[in-house]
Amino acid sequence: MVNPPDTRKPALLLVSDSEDETFQIGVAFGTALRPGDCLLLSGDLGAGKTRLVHGIAKAIESPIPARSPTFVIVNEYPGRIHLSHCDLYRVGSVEEVEELALDERLSKGALVVEWPEISGDLLIDDALFVRIENGDHENQRIISFTPTGYSAGQLLGRASAVYEALDASVGLEHNDK
Repeated sequence: MVNPPDTRKPALLLVSDSEDETFQIGVAFGTALRPGDCLLLSGDLGAGKTRLVHGIAKAIESPIPARSPTFVIVNEYPGRIHLSHCDLYRVGSVEEVEELALDERLSKGALVVEWPEISGDLLIDDALFVRIENGDHENQRIISFTPTGYSAGQLLGRASAVYEALDASVGLEHNDK
């Protein structure tokens, strides 16, 4: 297991000027997601972590819309691939994190973890750290991506290509409901 990359330079920075753009970034990552991929989402309350997951769930064609798992701790989304969405915000100890068996969830599909800082040193070795910070205006977010291993780097490359293709599409529309 690895600790968050506090001292590593992000491999990619994106600026989102709206919730819709954050959703679209999630769609790009969901489109690129493969079994065994892990994203660790960090940011203040209300930063847009769950909004990003809404886009991921939409892209994996989950019949269940994403919702914040704060009170449930783990939500499962079936689709093109199985997605486990964990929120560690209300987890009280590293022992409780251990009981969630985060690494075992990767054998079923992909994993997204909100508030990974709470897990201590129990994080997945090869993960993509995603940090969402407030920008210059109310809806702007600065989103940084830092891979910690080969698979996470591959995910970032695939998702970047999808995002560029989506961004270049003229008249691109989506319905996130």
